[in-house]
Amino acid sequence: MAKPIACIVLPTFNEAENVPAVLSGIFSQADAIPTHELHVLVVDDSSPDGTAERVREAMQHFPHLHLISGEKNGLGEAYKRGITHAIKTLQPLLILQMDADLQHDPAVLPRMISLANDGYDVVVGSRFAPGGAIPGLPWYRKLISLAGTRLVRWFGGIPPIRDCTSGYRVIRADLIPHCDLEHLSTRGYSFQSSLLCELLRNGARLVETPIIFSGRAHGESKLSFLDQWEFVVNLFRLRFVKTARDRAVRHYRRSAEDRAPLK
Repeated sequence: MAKPIACIVLPTFNEAENVPAVLSGIFSQADAIPTHELHVLVVDDSSPDGTAERVREAMQHFPHLHLISGEKNGLGEAYKRGITHAIKTLQPLLILQMDADLQHDPAVLPRMISLANDGYDVVVGSRFAPGGAIPGLPWYRKLISLAGTRLVRWFGGIPPIRDCTSGYRVIRADLIPHCDLEHLSTRGYSFQSSLLCELLRNGARLVETPIIFSGRAHGESKLSFLDQWEFVVNLFRLRFVKTARDRAVRHYRRSAEDRAPLK
């Protein structure tokens, strides 16, 4: 009997120096994940540094490695394109999100998938859970990340999660069609917090597991001023969606009370 598929969606842009090591690290964990067949879908945004060529070379060694390419329209668009393609072509049981810059340790994959096997719909690799760390990151970057998580929790009206912006996750694939991906923020890293809020609003059971978020070995951070500005704007979008849904729930409850038969 074929094992269910766990597919890592891996967006890339100018990661030619990192992607061979990332892919080798991921597939080295396959034997430690006996419950699933591990696949990787690289979503390359037409990198000019030859990232796609490096992936094609690696495909000769890893039969469960896949590649799609497209124009650079933001991290969220890459994820939406990749997740949609993975679900359509591979029918995975689990979708995983992961960065291609060697800051997410592939050795954590077996633990994260094991937690998903325990009944959790979303597993977040958390930098701020007990045992997690961000060595080498400047204090102000840590402060921004912590503040961002608190703001997402407040504006989005979600439970007290320690790391709302982490990009290292396992998601049960059958939850994704219930999420409104089309209207989530798409340019930068605010997609991660938007998707998390959408999953939780659809009843996802979430757990965090600690990770060590290492510094970049090669290349430069893709976080730009426009990404940070979109994050701020997206906070108000999260609040608007929460308010609209709260009103819809109250309206439904009032309507149900009006329809209830008199005793």
